[in-house]
Amino acid sequence: MMIKPGVQLLSETLGDGPVVVKHEHYQVRLRMWLSRGEPARWPKSSFEGWRVEEDGVALTIADVQIHRGRLIAGLFYGMQGMHVGGTRTLRIAPHLAYGEQGVPGVIPANVLLTVEVAVLSERLNLYS
Repeated sequence: MMIKPGVQLLSETLGDGPVVVKHEHYQVRLRMWLSRGEPARWPKSSFEGWRVEEDGVALTIADVQIHRGRLIAGLFYGMQGMHVGGTRTLRIAPHLAYGEQGVPGVIPANVLLTVEVAVLSERLNLYS
């Protein structure tokens, strides 16, 4: 099913939590595969607040804001309508992923990505 041109929903497991809301914060788990099915492998110390698991194949991110400026476009569009506890597998075209720049050493330029995203929980509001 096409969510938006360039973002295809391949599979979905519905969560039993609330619907994901734009601009709110969540804990998510990501796995990415490149065009030929090989996994994207992340270096252990890639990002602050990101836990690299499964020999670099999975990322658990403690705080993701569902915001167009914070996520690759394909993931932002692909997460709309998800529920906490749910998982989606998306196919994302390069122009809605990492485009011509890629991610050096991890994701080549102009690659079609398959992304599995699981919304693990809502982030507690630490400022209230």
